[in-house]
Amino acid sequence: MAPTITTQPGNQTVTAGQTATFTVIATGTAPLAYQWQKNGVSVTGATAASYTTPATTTADSGSTFAVAVSNTAGTVTSAVATLTVNPAPVAPTITTQPGNQTVTAGQTATFTVIATGTAPLAYQWQKNGVSVTGATAASYTTPATTTADSGSTFAVAVSNTAGTVTSAVATLTVNPAYPVKVGPTGRYLVDQNNNPFMIVGDSPQSMLVNLSISDMATYMADRQAHGFNSILVMVLCESYTAGNPFGTTYDSIAPFTIGTSPSDYDLSTPNAAYFQRLDALISTAASYGLVVFLDPIETGGWLTTLRNNGAMQARNYGAFLGSRYKNSPNIVWESGNDFQTWRDSTDNNLVYQVMAGIASADPNHVQTIELDYRLSYSNQDTGPISSVLAIDAAYTYFETYDAVLSAYNSSPTLPTFLTESNYEYENVSSFFSGLTGVFILREQAYWTMTSGACGQLYGNHYTWTFLPGWQNFLDSPGTLELAYWTKLFNSIPWWNLVPDQSHQIVTSGYGTYNGSNGNLPNADYVTTAWITDGSLAIVYDPAGNTLTVNLQKFNQSVTAAWYDPSNGIFTPISGSPFPNSGTIQLTPPGKNHDGDSDWVLVLTTSSTAL
Repeated sequence: MAPTITTQPGNQTVTAGQTATFTVIATGTAPLAYQWQKNGVSVTGATAASYTTPATTTADSGSTFAVAVSNTAGTVTSAVATLTVNPAPVAPTITTQPGNQTVTAGQTATFTVIATGTAPLAYQWQKNGVSVTGATAASYTTPATTTADSGSTFAVAVSNTAGTVTSAVATLTVNPAYPVKVGPTGRYLVDQNNNPFMIVGDSPQSMLVNLSISDMATYMADRQAHGFNSILVMVLCESYTAGNPFGTTYDSIAPFTIGTSPSDYDLSTPNAAYFQRLDALISTAASYGLVVFLDPIETGGWLTTLRNNGAMQARNYGAFLGSRYKNSPNIVWESGNDFQTWRDSTDNNLVYQVMAGIASADPNHVQTIELDYRLSYSNQDTGPISSVLAIDAAYTYFETYDAVLSAYNSSPTLPTFLTESNYEYENVSSFFSGLTGVFILREQAYWTMTSGACGQLYGNHYTWTFLPGWQNFLDSPGTLELAYWTKLFNSIPWWNLVPDQSHQIVTSGYGTYNGSNGNLPNADYVTTAWITDGSLAIVYDPAGNTLTVNLQKFNQSVTAAWYDPSNGIFTPISGSPFPNSGTIQLTPPGKNHDGDSDWVLVLTTSSTAL
């Protein structure tokens, strides 16, 4: 009986690199012989009921296969089957990485990736290494941001059947919604969304007169990258604050059109070109998320100008500034600067008139004043200036907790910050040998934040004077280590900290209070701030003292660790967590990473804080 095909070969679809198998089922008198054909041409050796191709390529796609089945009674040829060869899947490749995003608190941020590869591509976005539920598209838009989101990282994994690729990390920067204002307790500042604002400031006092806009942007970008959110700048700047004696910019733009120096400038004649330069400085700072602590007419070098112009001109000058900048959100007004004669009623009134003039035209920004060195705070001035004060600026070259606590304890209650102390690479007081380095800078910063302050302004000799080569000192040791201070306090509800002035937490080993000591490397006074519900305490131990801690002040068991302020690393304390009963003696673990004696003791009832 001649062959009859009962099951024809079927079409086959494979991926390039795979083989394809065609099969026929036939009946008839045995034996049956088979000969497969590809595109009508017999395939050598393809003489069975099934034929498996070699590994395919896309060039094979569309080829036809049939088989002739024969015996002694005859031959029958099958229907034609077609081979489809799909390209091999290509693993994803990212052609455009997600970019860093900067937004203002309350806004959303969108991250986008562009990838190629065989479809379908699947996406999974991650925030800080953790997958975000539902974030499975090529773009991801965050919920409304808060300042707590700043510094978060975002990446996306793109996958298909051929593999997975993960994007580069993009960083989210969330700037506060300026202007800042006084918070609900009167002890700290908040942004317009009521997020607490910790002042992390630098003091580029002479920026306006010594830098081009391009150089300002270089400086500001670096400061933003290092976590700064504030800068101190003089509106008027002569040699006292590292400008030139004439108070002009580096390219000879004078601040006023009448007069040639601070001795004879007419405050009623502001030079448009000069203040346009200041406009650019403020707007550039805003683009980098920086609040400008703006000194309208600093009193170290420009009191002569105020005296020569008189009270009315002073007030009108203040009103000019207030009117011009009332809608620039990133400003805090800080008058004074080495105001040694603030107790003189005439000089005091001149500065008050400037501040009052600002207030008359600008209801949007808070004001403060730096009084005299070597130790002062704004609330000491109980005269007319007090009526326009919203923030208390502590100023000291001694152990900083003393001035900060004096301000904290003064009336009325105002947010307190450290406006000036020893600058890096300087020793203007000559209270100690050598220049100010990271140890002294750490003492000043940690004493300040454990004494009730809401932040500080750091200073660096090269970035307040802008001497040639200043760019080489941007990433100074002090700048780098300040990031560990910022990291620690931003990880906790610092705005709830209260200075422990009666030693309820550290009951012994806290050293000697010495608010008149300027030789800071020899200081040993331990400062503590705590949340009075017993959930957290931060202790700064500059000399590495053994401390006796009253655990009964905590509301549950206490997790304890030493924080190295020179590298930002925690060292767990053996036996922690401790029951909240009795006392315990704790000794720092020797020298810190820098080889100095200072450590920060963190005591918390929440282990996640460490």
